[in-house]
Amino acid sequence: MRSVTVKGPATSANVGPGYDIFALALEYPYDEIQLSLTDSKGIKIEVINNIQNIPTDPKDNTAGLAASELLNAKKIDTGLLITIGKKISSGGGMGTTGASAAATVFGLNYLFDLKMSNNEMIDFARRGEVASGGSPHADNVAAALLGGFVLVKDYNPIDVLKLELPRIPVVISAITKSQRTTRGFITYEIGQEKLKAQMARCSRIIHAIHTADLVEFGKALSVDYIHEPVRGAAIPGYWGIKDKVIEMGAYGCTISGGGSSVIAFCPEERQKEIADYMDTAFSSNPSYKTTIQTFTSNQGVQII
Repeated sequence: MRSVTVKGPATSANVGPGYDIFALALEYPYDEIQLSLTDSKGIKIEVINNIQNIPTDPKDNTAGLAASELLNAKKIDTGLLITIGKKISSGGGMGTTGASAAATVFGLNYLFDLKMSNNEMIDFARRGEVASGGSPHADNVAAALLGGFVLVKDYNPIDVLKLELPRIPVVISAITKSQRTTRGFITYEIGQEKLKAQMARCSRIIHAIHTADLVEFGKALSVDYIHEPVRGAAIPGYWGIKDKVIEMGAYGCTISGGGSSVIAFCPEERQKEIADYMDTAFSSNPSYKTTIQTFTSNQGVQII
């Protein structure tokens, strides 16, 4: 086989208090990645309708960097064309870079019949994330690869646990970041009381998933003391809009991934009303793109 097309889902990482350790997959949107072996040397990247200025230098593209790491490690000498069909907004905390990296590694594992474990594929895919955020974090790529809700149990070596999620209605207002990453502004010096509360909320989220308690799930993810204060400050009107969304009946609301998108989890009968409100509330933000109605998904990367 010389070519394969793979679908990588959008994800929402951090999930409230689970900074760099929690993430979940979404039904929609998703990226489509076509991997084609070529007779030329090196990796070439093409982006269909590249209106988001996705870098095409393999060193600066998460799919290209992940592919390079994998091919070098496995001593595979081949030319590779990666054609990326972007359907996830770039730079908005919906895991588009992780989707591309995870889909690429999954597709190469399939093409070359490498029989890699999930943790090994996640390890290669996360190295691609250095191209976008400067850090090989594993949460987005793990959720994209496996689907469902993922917990990064360990980074050395990579060890990821997947939990099956109920199908939860989701509303996301896609807002692009004003800068590439805000990681440098985040501090872990949150104090003893907030640290204990943060740990307790992480435990509550896991318990809520095991018991399918969506109300508890929403309450637990709606408070974070590590990244939400920094990223929330960069979203005009965020705190008031969040309070209103919860007042309207959402289980919970928080910042999606690295921001600046905002994600709400809600009963299906409230989904459209909340989506309409969030669309109006964020429309004056010049970085606002659109509001999406979708669902959580237990399906990860798929061969198309």
